[in-house]
Amino acid sequence: MRTYILALSKYAMTAGMLLYTVLAFIQMRRTGKKKSNAADAVMIFLLFVVHSAAFLTIYAATMDPRYVFFWLFQTVTMVAAIVLFGTIYPQSNKTLYINVCMLLSIGLIIITRLSYEKAVRQYDIVSVGLFLGIAIPALMKKVRYLKNLTYIYAATGAAALLVVLLLGQVTQGSKLSYSVFGVSMQPSEFVKILFIFYLASAYYESADIRHVFITGVISAAHVIILVMSNDLGTALVFFVAYVFMTFLASGRWQYLLAGAARGLAGSYAGYHLFSHVQVRVQAWRDPWSVIDSMGYQITQSLFSISYGGLFGAGLMQGTPDKIPYAASDFIFAAICEEMGLIFAFSMIALCLVCFLDILWISLNFADRFYRFTAFGFAVVYIFQIFLTVGGEIKFIPLTGVTLPLVSYGGSSVLSTIIQFAIIEAIYIMQQDRIKSFEDRFEREERERRRRTRERRGMADHEKTGRIRQLREQVKRSGYTDNRYDRYDTPEIRKKAAPKSGGYKETEFIDDRTNTDMTEDETANEDAYETGGWDPELDDIDLNDYKEINYDPGNDGQKEHHGK
Repeated sequence: MRTYILALSKYAMTAGMLLYTVLAFIQMRRTGKKKSNAADAVMIFLLFVVHSAAFLTIYAATMDPRYVFFWLFQTVTMVAAIVLFGTIYPQSNKTLYINVCMLLSIGLIIITRLSYEKAVRQYDIVSVGLFLGIAIPALMKKVRYLKNLTYIYAATGAAALLVVLLLGQVTQGSKLSYSVFGVSMQPSEFVKILFIFYLASAYYESADIRHVFITGVISAAHVIILVMSNDLGTALVFFVAYVFMTFLASGRWQYLLAGAARGLAGSYAGYHLFSHVQVRVQAWRDPWSVIDSMGYQITQSLFSISYGGLFGAGLMQGTPDKIPYAASDFIFAAICEEMGLIFAFSMIALCLVCFLDILWISLNFADRFYRFTAFGFAVVYIFQIFLTVGGEIKFIPLTGVTLPLVSYGGSSVLSTIIQFAIIEAIYIMQQDRIKSFEDRFEREERERRRRTRERRGMADHEKTGRIRQLREQVKRSGYTDNRYDRYDTPEIRKKAAPKSGGYKETEFIDDRTNTDMTEDETANEDAYETGGWDPELDDIDLNDYKEINYDPGNDGQKEHHGK
């Protein structure tokens, strides 16, 4: 049985991941209320199928009961997070939240396979992040002055980076982190959020040349501090975010082209100024010539990707732990080796679906601040994926940037969860605005219908009063036979017409306008003015006639005497 589990579980995980990605793409193309709750339910089921099959495989390979309890804790946490989030925010983008949980579960699976201790630490951060993410949308709905804190974002972010530069711990030649109460954290991951908020608030009012220059200077300060800390990958992320957000705010292609030119110039300067950049470029150009030294990481990554094939070697059946820093910098290669290329590229397709979903949220929001915020997070997210995967497959030189939500790293995963929570908050506010507009439209429609009914009721009341008035006129005229009491018909008008003028069926004189009009035209005009008034009642005035003699044997009319 153990052998069958190890051999067949990879096919179940691959099929589940592939089907999940297809459903996620279908859901992404649906907008607003068109998203299917049934599809979301199937996606949740597939998430736990993949997650459970993976941990069953790890347990079958190790027979260590710790993995069973660890799987159980993860399952309870994710179920609780998904249910709570969907219950508290029924207007949220549940599909996007489920996608985040799926990527987190993939990361926990492969990190558990590489190091149980690291996986436990990652799980603790993920748990805090998921429940913190539930509180963020409610907080953002109450805080309405986020767009007014422009320079507070800039000053706080630059100060945090400066503290790292002065007091930070050196990791792999770069000053990336410092410890607070014994907890190590990487501030640059959280400064990304402040930096995006700064750019969004700076471009909220205007994106003229003055604002572009000021934001360029402040953004350059952030990038320079990161470069001085040797954190070049993060500096590149900040620079790209600035260029694309400036382009979106201004709509001018010149800024995009100028940004590309400056990026190339900066890369050239970085190559000549930093020795570790030269090492990475050499390992990228010809890793096989330096396979025993600087090219070891990238060559082992390429070996792992090619060894896995379409379906992978199976969890616990490969050797991804031979790659240095596999859990943080080369996790995509580890996934390819043991879970297969189909699974790995389905995961990348899922990341692309998340990016497109965020982009749709951004471009469909009316408020410029929140639109720029969502767009900035989308750019940061997809560019980090490009840097990580591109470096591992030798498409670009290595940058040391982590794969969002998947790679090991507490600050990285917590920062990314917060970013997605902010995006969910923006989506919820967007849906609340749409619902508010729909409610207002329904109220106005109900009010319009009520007023229409009132006007019709008043018209009916006036019509009844007119009928009573005409009956009194009939009595005063001496006409007492009630068989012709229905005087609002053409027959009565014909019988009441004076002999001298005769009667014309198709035309009569409208006394109110003194204009020749047909019956249909007058009826239409009166109905329009009175909202249902019978025009024929206005055309009968029996005071114009002295007497009507009624003779039953002569079709009711014997003689007419006009005034």
